[in-house]
Amino acid sequence: MSADQRFMVLLACSLVVIVAVGAVTARDAGGESAGASAAPPGAEREVRAVLSRPAVQLRPHLVLRPLLTTNLADRFSWLALEREPAPQPPILTDSQVVSYYGSLYTAEMGILGTADLETIVSRVEEHAARYDALNGPTGVVPALHVVYAVAQPHPTSNGLYLQYVDDADMHRLLHLTEERKMLLFLDLQIGRSSVEAELEKVRAYLRYPQVHLAIDPEFAVGSEQVPGVNLGSLRAADIDKAQAALQEMVREEGLPPKLLIVHQFTDSMVEGGEAIQRYPDVELIVDMDGFGLAAIKRATYQRYATRSYASRAAIKLFFDHDPDLMSEEDVLDLVPRPAVVIYQ
Repeated sequence: MSADQRFMVLLACSLVVIVAVGAVTARDAGGESAGASAAPPGAEREVRAVLSRPAVQLRPHLVLRPLLTTNLADRFSWLALEREPAPQPPILTDSQVVSYYGSLYTAEMGILGTADLETIVSRVEEHAARYDALNGPTGVVPALHVVYAVAQPHPTSNGLYLQYVDDADMHRLLHLTEERKMLLFLDLQIGRSSVEAELEKVRAYLRYPQVHLAIDPEFAVGSEQVPGVNLGSLRAADIDKAQAALQEMVREEGLPPKLLIVHQFTDSMVEGGEAIQRYPDVELIVDMDGFGLAAIKRATYQRYATRSYASRAAIKLFFDHDPDLMSEEDVLDLVPRPAVVIYQ
């Protein structure tokens, strides 16, 4: 039932009550008048005594007050009145995210593929607890960062140079992260496809409140290029399309605000970044990607964490490729403090 239909039903109910009160009042008054005219002479004195009493004033607004002041959802529960959902605060307002990155199918892409899911979940929870012990009043939320669309250096049957996580494994991830109160990032490497086309493939998963999005310009290449051979890029308009889709989903589904991570380690990876828009239900996080010495990573982090289009900053650390892996204390000393810490 639409809002207009519900309003008309309530209005009709109110009018019925008003008409009923008026009818009862008129009937009682008419009954008294008819009785007086038909009364035998011996009853005249009694009738006059009744009529001489002070009149009782019927005040309809007192009769109607219970109808008007009672919560309509309680009185007419069958109407199932819709309420606008209260805005939900962004996750990163008072929390930090610690995430383990990779593919379910190979250890070469990061820690996520080095053991079974239960083991990885336990490890990231323990790692998140170490940050929680160091970062003061800020909470810490553990996460899995799964590359859903994995770029390939050779043609694939779909022509996009992409391979995907299968549905059965996705449902395992959804169940596990929901059960353990973790976040799940789905990373799109784009290949020869487009942001819009790849986003459609994960739209159903993004309807889960714990699921968020990441896109990787490094592997977004043209129709004559090869991911991993040619360095890819995305335009401001591509990133805004992802943000707009996420915002629409948040508002239509009543979801918490979504996080969108964009990986970057060179200027060319994001074209026209200054034109990227802000979307109130999406937090755009720029992740300083790339491995190397801690001193170089700090400088690069400063370069990208403060970009005008970044609502928040993230940093990626590589267990096997950073020669002097930054400690948790080193990470927390960065300015601005990373909202998301990704371990690959």
